Amino acid sequence: MDQNQQFFTGMPSPEVADSAQVQGMIQNLLKQAAQSGVLALGAFAQIQERRATRLSDAARVLGETLGDDDPETIAMGNLARSITELKTHLENQIVRLKRWPKPEPDKWMVFGNITDAQSNPASGLTVHVAARDQKLKSLLRETVTDEFGDFSVIYHERDFKGVGAELPDLYVMVSDVKGKTIFSSRDSVRYESGRSEYFTICIEIPVLEPAPKKTTTNRRKK
Repeated sequence: MDQNQQFFTGMPSPEVADSAQVQGMIQNLLKQAAQSGVLALGAFAQIQERRATRLSDAARVLGETLGDDDPETIAMGNLARSITELKTHLENQIVRLKRWPKPEPDKWMVFGNITDAQSNPASGLTVHVAARDQKLKSLLRETVTDEFGDFSVIYHERDFKGVGAELPDLYVMVSDVKGKTIFSSRDSVRYESGRSEYFTICIEIPVLEPAPKKTTTNRRKK
């Protein structure tokens, strides 16, 4: 056994994580890291990139010495891919944090995230911010979820004072690409909403059936 093989076989083999375990690990790390802000997330992503490179190199050496089908080689390769996936999610989180509205004294923010039943981002949906007070009807706007399922709408304090309205009682409605309402929080209105209202929404997105193919028949000319 050569020196490289002796070194790697002496290492404890990492357990091969399934997809659910990897996703759980990623979500837990993101929740912890997001509190530190964009700069810390960027540094953390760079660390994971270097870590993934080292693990990929280790997997390659193991493959050369033990074979690609060896359990240690497979486990090391799976771990390298998991760390690469973590790095990608961290980079996406940085993009999301940069897009999120920043709190300011004169701003009112309504923002949030929409996913489907499988926790996938629901992009391209229209989100309409609504209020019980009809005086606010002219102020309320709509937006579209981005590739992460995020949305945000910004109002200013002067907007509410201009119509003589009190603290707004808000709710949101979500429409699909055809304009059909697929979600409404009207039954759980945010009474006297604060300056920053965040909505986490999970919805069932109907799968559109493909249109049937038209069949053509060849007719003989008389």
